[in-house]
Amino acid sequence: MVRKYCMEQTKMEIKNLIGQYKFLKPHLVSTFLRTFTTIDKFRDAEIITKNGNSGIDKDIRNVKNYALCKNKGLTEAHWHNLICVGIGKIALQYFEERNINYMPSKIETITLLKYSEGGFYKPHIDSGKIHRELSAIIFLNNDYEGGHLQFFKPNSKDLILDIKPEPGKIVLWPSNFLFPHQATPVTKGTRYTLVSWMI
Repeated sequence: MVRKYCMEQTKMEIKNLIGQYKFLKPHLVSTFLRTFTTIDKFRDAEIITKNGNSGIDKDIRNVKNYALCKNKGLTEAHWHNLICVGIGKIALQYFEERNINYMPSKIETITLLKYSEGGFYKPHIDSGKIHRELSAIIFLNNDYEGGHLQFFKPNSKDLILDIKPEPGKIVLWPSNFLFPHQATPVTKGTRYTLVSWMI
């Protein structure tokens, strides 16, 4: 799988396994933002703590989220399905470009994140108690300051990649320990992204 592949392919730089693609066209991004950013159902996002429990820790992750669901009406079902199908196609392209013989069996969830001014998520990895193979983030806006997606060398503070937001762009990477990453603090405005994980 992806984890085994990453450990075996030491000659391939880690950042070459971080894929960036155009995903949603501008009119789709605008429509999505008009539909979902004004809802009042955002909740504080949780983390998995060191003891394996779920909880809110705003010293580590200060962001609100909303999980899209195909069972919450036609509009939300449409967006959920459109994004799932699109992520599946991009994931296939991602693996083909890297000659990795793997295809995720399931998209875990589609979650809308809202980073208000001061919002951030400190360095972390996406797989642990919950097993994940591939992570995805979709940028929805760039009319804010800060809020970069940054990747670091494993067990290090050495920055290997700083990704600035571009509405409609999707970024894919293996969810394992080789890819610690963070969302830097938003210093002005509100950052909206969609995140998903595949197994």
